[in-house]
Amino acid sequence: MKFIDDEIAHITRAMAPSLSAGTRPAVFSFDYWYKRLAALLDLGQITPAQFRTIDALMVELEAIKRTVDVNTPEPLAA
Repeated sequence: MKFIDDEIAHITRAMAPSLSAGTRPAVFSFDYWYKRLAALLDLGQITPAQFRTIDALMVELEAIKRTVDVNTPEPLAA
């Protein structure tokens, strides 16, 4: 279980800053973080508290994605 807790702690610390560091494209993509979170869920050995934390991180990821999508201008037509 320590591995899972360590992964959750790392993702909690790194996800939002890597997506909102002001760089475009982001340091790590939304898909990257989604796959990391989904892989934890797929382990099937998570506690209810771990599930709630992973779920909250997924909600946060979606909220950041919506914010970025809204604030990203449409590309210029060629």
